Amino acid sequence: MPAAAPRSFERVDATTAQLVLAGSWAVLGMGSVIAALLVLLDQTLAWVPVLLNLAAAALGGAGVLLGRRQRWDMAALVLIWGVWCVAALVAANNGGLRGPNLLNFPVLIVFAGWVLGARHTLVLTGVTGVLFVFFVWADVQGWLPPARYGNRAAYLVYLSGILAVTAAATLLSRRSYVGRVREAQRTASSLVATDAELRKLQRAVEQSPESIVVTDLQGRIEYVNAAFVARTGFAREEVLGQPTERFSGNGLTVAQQQGLRDTLARGENWAGEQVNRRKDGSEIVEAVVVAPIRQPDGHISHHVELKQDITERKRAAQEIHRLAHFDSLTSLPNRFALMERLSALQCRPGRTPTTQHALLLLDLDRFTTFNDARGSEMGDRLLCAVALRLSEILPPQGLLVRVAGDEFAVVLHGLGADAVRAGRRALAFADRLQAVLLRPLHLQDNDAEEAQLGASVGITLYPQSADDGAHDALRRAGTALHRAKQAGGGRAAFFEQGMGEAAEQRFRVERELRQAISAGELRLYLQSQVDVQGRVTGAEALVRWQHPRDGLVAPGVFIHVAEESDLIVHLGNWVLAQACALLAQPVFRERRLRLSVNLSARQFRQAGFVPHLRALLLSSGADSRLLTLEVTEGLVIDDFDDAVGKMRELAALGVDISLDDFGTGYSSLAYLKRLPIQEIKIDRSFVRDAPTDADDGVLVEGILSVARHFGLRVVAEGVETPEQAQFLSQRAPGILHQGYLFSRPEPQADWLARAAQRGDVAPRL
Repeated sequence: MPAAAPRSFERVDATTAQLVLAGSWAVLGMGSVIAALLVLLDQTLAWVPVLLNLAAAALGGAGVLLGRRQRWDMAALVLIWGVWCVAALVAANNGGLRGPNLLNFPVLIVFAGWVLGARHTLVLTGVTGVLFVFFVWADVQGWLPPARYGNRAAYLVYLSGILAVTAAATLLSRRSYVGRVREAQRTASSLVATDAELRKLQRAVEQSPESIVVTDLQGRIEYVNAAFVARTGFAREEVLGQPTERFSGNGLTVAQQQGLRDTLARGENWAGEQVNRRKDGSEIVEAVVVAPIRQPDGHISHHVELKQDITERKRAAQEIHRLAHFDSLTSLPNRFALMERLSALQCRPGRTPTTQHALLLLDLDRFTTFNDARGSEMGDRLLCAVALRLSEILPPQGLLVRVAGDEFAVVLHGLGADAVRAGRRALAFADRLQAVLLRPLHLQDNDAEEAQLGASVGITLYPQSADDGAHDALRRAGTALHRAKQAGGGRAAFFEQGMGEAAEQRFRVERELRQAISAGELRLYLQSQVDVQGRVTGAEALVRWQHPRDGLVAPGVFIHVAEESDLIVHLGNWVLAQACALLAQPVFRERRLRLSVNLSARQFRQAGFVPHLRALLLSSGADSRLLTLEVTEGLVIDDFDDAVGKMRELAALGVDISLDDFGTGYSSLAYLKRLPIQEIKIDRSFVRDAPTDADDGVLVEGILSVARHFGLRVVAEGVETPEQAQFLSQRAPGILHQGYLFSRPEPQADWLARAAQRGDVAPRL
């Protein structure tokens, strides 16, 4: 507290409180006793001195009451300034400077110095001086009464009280002064010891080999030690006052940074690793602890960051991991990494596999001969070239491993739950492996040295059961590889013989079908659609495959294979192109016959499907109003909004949409009413038993009722008996029939010729 400031009693010390309380009691007692003595002993009672002493006593009592309420500031002001005023009146009444009461003023000035501070004391001294000057002037003018010393007992009480108060104030003040001197001595000794400890701590912090950063609660740097400066290359003036995030916290994710802030907000320590950067841009890996700095009252004022450089330790750990998990020649993962990956893909105990993975073991054919003839250095170059070539075709989630020597392994992830399909995909990838290795491998920078080696591949699916382990899979793949090499090399073999044959068959179909589309081996067949009178109203376009070796291949052999690959899009585009060309024929154009074409989900979802169809219609001259595209309910449900949007675009072209296999899927009226369709097709499974099975009959009647409600055409598939045709015709006179009762699928040329010759009526078979 500054010397000139008024004393605040909010946190008053004990001595000051005792002085105020003692003075208040003294004034109360003296005023009361002197007033009583004046009343009792004076022969001539003068009421002015009595009242003035009673006023002083009242001021003392007020000081006592205010002190008991801890209002020490008010008590001191009332006591000193109030008593001064009373003393001034008493002195004036008793003759001024010639009177017996002048001791009041020096005592009050001393008292004020202790309890009110310098400002009040100076004011009080000045006011007293002015009062004394007034007394001198008033005495010269003769205004003051003569000095009165009549009541000796009262005067004795007054002097005794003044002496007692002065002695008490002096003793209390001295005790306070001595206590403060001793406290100052103890504080000085403590400060010396604390200063020594702080200097020692400062030297320890400054000379610490670890970086130390102190920040305020807003994260601004207030201190960095020499280790931080030496390690990062930043000077102190470059970082002081800057946010610590500019130099720390790099490499942390957003979630980790939020976790750090939350931990510090709770007043807890945070520990983690950060990849920070030096001033020159090089990386430094640090183990960091951030802790709060608490003040004696417990509140947090700063944070300290302790950073340990673990760059070399991390580099050593990474090198150990690399040596343990990677091949030193090709830098590919090694056998240990392969076993780790297979173990991670193993089923949990007691659970059946939900998806299939594949392990392929690959061995280079005639590598030993090459290595003996060209030397080990060229052999190593060949292995590195093989590793690079195989890496180019590795799927994103796949793993390529050099097992040992010229033996490599590939792990394919997530091939699906269907083992046959997974086996086919694994076999297709093995075929790619063998194909890329048959291309020349460059062994030197100038391309002068080249090599071309085939490879044998052993394949197994994994896991095959809950107990199937990594070593079991490796053993099976090794057995399959041995079988492939015994067959003459350059082959791929499955450990599971039956699965291998099925996968190979599906793979062969896919490969040959891809060639068939461009080779013109596909054929368009038509199956008539007729009304209840047997008149032909249109046909459905069907695709057949005229295989040069196997003859006419049924759709059941190749359609599902095409649907599992991108071939279904190429196949569908071929059918659409043929259908548009067919609609331009006079038979369709003049007789207004409709042509229905099935759409696959993958083809329909192509971004450019509608523009492609528009271009086909324009180039062929086909009437789009005669074209009906059949889609399944599943196609619509998978992405309803996109499907509806495309259907509306097709409707704008004049193309009708038919909902195929109606009743076998979702068949929800909630979405049916929102679909821009013109036709539904009743699945053959309902038509077959409708005349004899009451449940199927009710379902068919319900479908017909829905169609009438929405104003849709109805085509019934699989109509093979007169009873079926009659059942349907009785319930829906406008229904269209499609089935063997009226016609079988036949080549488009035959169908066109027959339609031109026989008019509108289709003969029943």
